[in-house]
Amino acid sequence: MGKLRLNKTQSSFSRDPIINRAEQIRRDTDSIKTPSCTIYDVDYAIMSYIRDIIKPTVTEDGSVIDVPVIYANGEKWSMVQKHGYMRDAKGKLMTPLMILRRNSITERDNMKKLDVNRNPSGNAQILQNRFTQQNKYDRFGILTNAKPTQEFYLTSVPEFIDVTYDLLIWTSYTEDLNKVIEQIMPTGGFAWGTTWKFNTYIDDYSFETMNNTGEDRIVRATLPIRTKATLLMEEELRVSTAKKRFAVKQVKFGSEYSSDNFPATFTAPPGGYSPIKSEKDLISKIEHEVKNRS
Repeated sequence: MGKLRLNKTQSSFSRDPIINRAEQIRRDTDSIKTPSCTIYDVDYAIMSYIRDIIKPTVTEDGSVIDVPVIYANGEKWSMVQKHGYMRDAKGKLMTPLMILRRNSITERDNMKKLDVNRNPSGNAQILQNRFTQQNKYDRFGILTNAKPTQEFYLTSVPEFIDVTYDLLIWTSYTEDLNKVIEQIMPTGGFAWGTTWKFNTYIDDYSFETMNNTGEDRIVRATLPIRTKATLLMEEELRVSTAKKRFAVKQVKFGSEYSSDNFPATFTAPPGGYSPIKSEKDLISKIEHEVKNRS
């Protein structure tokens, strides 16, 4: 009577998945990082481009002042919605100032990818790593005519998305606001970012002047920004999006000879051939055989 095999160890309602041992390849021995591009990377690309590349400035009292740019978190945006501007901890009106707020994320209809249940079993990008620690050049591979092992990495196709932002700019005077707009306007349609780069477009500019009774005068501009970005998560459905594969290799077996029954075309050394213990012994043996042939 055969052994009883338990096939429902993970769930009482379904059988355990059949594991393919050929796909169980360890990843802790390679230095290839799992590629990823998150929503944070998209936000950081826009912020860093404004702060480090555009570097908007205004001139006050003969001195050049950098216009700071901050991200609109919940507390800051609540203050902006309530008052229309921001104040610091001492109650002073903060000008000049730029605030970036993300509005929406939409998947592009014309560039939707085809996933079959779980990536990368559906669409995948195949990348080949040509040189590794196991696949390196040596004389032993040339003498034995050994072909190198091809190493591949499978990664998911990224999500193509459109991200919309609102860039709000506050200054004390209209002249200062015009200078900031003039510095940003030529970059519309450029690839924004310092590490990741994404095509960014600026839509219609809108201006507003706040001059309420008993309050400071302030002018504001709103710049709607559209960014063509990509998203590639490190894990999808709790499965890594980068997998490692090896090419199929062939093993051919030839004739085997002992030192007592060697072919007549070769001359065995006195005492016969000693067992091959290392690569150096094999090379010496081949060189000796080639020398006797000649």
